[in-house]
Amino acid sequence: MKGKLIIIDGIDGSGTTTQSHLLVKKLRKYQIPTQLTKEPNNKYIIKLIKENRENIADLFLFLADRSLHYLKIKQWLKEGKWIITDRSFPSTLVYQWYAGDLNQLIAENLILFLNHLSQLHIQPDLIFILDVNPQTAFNRLKNKNKKSQINKYEKIKLMKKLQLGYRYFAKKYQWKIINANQSIEEVNKNILEEVLKLINIKKS
Repeated sequence: MKGKLIIIDGIDGSGTTTQSHLLVKKLRKYQIPTQLTKEPNNKYIIKLIKENRENIADLFLFLADRSLHYLKIKQWLKEGKWIITDRSFPSTLVYQWYAGDLNQLIAENLILFLNHLSQLHIQPDLIFILDVNPQTAFNRLKNKNKKSQINKYEKIKLMKKLQLGYRYFAKKYQWKIINANQSIEEVNKNILEEVLKLINIKKS
């Protein structure tokens, strides 16, 4: 079976981690060799991102992390694995470019090109954007037992702008928008229905 790359993305608190884990669990029930991964991926770069406060530096740190991550993804695809990644380049387009100040410094086609390079020209088979009310997402984050690796983006005003960014790119590039205000089970069901179309399996 040919490998596939599926990205689950969205604002903090939208449920990307939960849904990535659930999707992997469901796909393994169908005997599909599946690899769960996430971004940022490199622990040394994550440390630098946590400490950094400059948006332009964040951009290049995330791009560096992605280039190392996609070396792993390239190998997994060769092995025929289905890769589910909790976040990837949509986050950079939205967090650093759309919602940051970089859209005043970098043209959209250039930010897309830089991301394309960092992905080693590997294109995903599916991108899901978990669209959730920013206030709902913010409340979820406050009530989480395990805090985020990087929480400097967890501000309600910023999250509202981030939601607009995800909607902008999703509409432009026809990414799958999933209503993440629903229950965890409903969101998973909606994602799984789209994923199974890739192999023409009816959901059981």
